[in-house]
Parts: sequence; structure tokens; C-alpha cells
Amino acid sequence: MNDDPLGDVAIERNVEVAANPEEVWERITDSTLISDWMEGEVSIDPEPGGRITFLSAGGPEVWGTVEEVIVNERIQWSWRSDEGMPSLIEFELTPGADGERTLVTVRETLLPWRISGPNGFTEWPEASLKGFTGVNAA
Repeated sequence: MNDDPLGDVAIERNVEVAANPEEVWERITDSTLISDWMEGEVSIDPEPGGRITFLSAGGPEVWGTVEEVIVNERIQWSWRSDEGMPSLIEFELTPGADGERTLVTVRETLLPWRISGPNGFTEWPEASLKGFTGVNAA
């Protein structure tokens, strides 16, 4: 949770898949399998402090750090590109009642950041709202 006037800016998606949590975990934490799913080149070291990189066709490289790991339940990493805002990615796996289905919750939350310039520091959300009409940070 952050203390900015807009609160947390997040996108959350839920999908139930026909696989147990261990199978889903492997697809999220194995570089080859997650690369197929994300349609780009992914390298991940699924340990706290591990590195993650992602390069999609025609897109900028995104890089970051694995923040939290609870095997077969939850993984979280923070990442950003040189051109984009930093975000926190979270995967939560909830086993279905039959043990052969898994509810996958994926959440991406923008992280606070600040840049320095000739007039001092600018913090998000002010910098990220430039160009948006009808949105106020205060």
C-alpha cells in the first residue's frame, strides 16, 4: 500500500486452469515454459533476490528482481523497462476443491517512483498523469 493521493493503481485477472498448482507453478517459474506462455524470451531465477528479464518481439527489455516466493502458492517480482514505469507482478495459486484445477490470480501494481530534473524531484502520480485530461492527483 502506498500513500499517494491516487492509492494503488493495479490490474487484477483471475483464471481457473485445468492443472494442479504444481503444474501451474512449473509453467510460471521455468524460463522455457514461461517464455512460451508470455510469447517472448524470459529468464527467471525463482528465488528471493533472483533476476528476471523479459524481451518481447519488438518491445523493450524489461528487467527486475524476484521479491517473494512461496513454492506452489505465490511468486512476486518487481520490474521495469528503461522506458516504462516500475510495477509489481504477483501470481497467486489457489487449488481447486478437486485438486486438479487451480485458480490463478495475476495482479500488476504500479510502484511509486521519482525522477530528478532541473526543478528538483517529480514523483508519480504527477509525472505519469501528464497528458491525461480530467484526472487530478490532488
